[in-house]
Amino acid sequence: MSANDLELVFTSSALLGTTLLILSGLGVGRRLRIPTRWLRVHLPFLRRDDATATPMLLGFLAMFGIGGLLGAALEQDAFGQLLIAFGFGVAGASTALGIFVALGRAEGRRPTSLRELIGRHAVVTVSIGAGARGTVRLTYDGAIQILPATADVGIARGREVEIVAVHGMAVTVRSLPPP
Repeated sequence: MSANDLELVFTSSALLGTTLLILSGLGVGRRLRIPTRWLRVHLPFLRRDDATATPMLLGFLAMFGIGGLLGAALEQDAFGQLLIAFGFGVAGASTALGIFVALGRAEGRRPTSLRELIGRHAVVTVSIGAGARGTVRLTYDGAIQILPATADVGIARGREVEIVAVHGMAVTVRSLPPP
């Protein structure tokens, strides 16, 4: 392979990898997916939707091209250029992996399902009449939530209640005895 051929490969790699990486980062390349089904090894940092594999591959591709061009600028022979290109490519893929590992740690836990509220205590904020809706206040997922509520008997504002059922976005509650 001649020096011009290598330079063309490195330039194409740098331009294609960088362009696709920028487009996928902007959300334009949402449909750009690299199939990872052929990976038989389970890697904890690769999600099933290959959202991590795509930036890693594109980071490798972009930095491979940039490293190869740097090797050519430093007047290395073909092997030296490929070695520098591979080193830069691994660094680019590692950087993308590091970013995704950090982002994965920053993700919140799975949101609470309303069904998981059964058994929790809440406070009535708008009185609940027999057969009429009121509202209750409770804290879950780190925020104060106000939910519509019904009960078999009337419950006054300010009383503590227990959630006994969930119906859509509304809950059914029962009054707790005073402390």
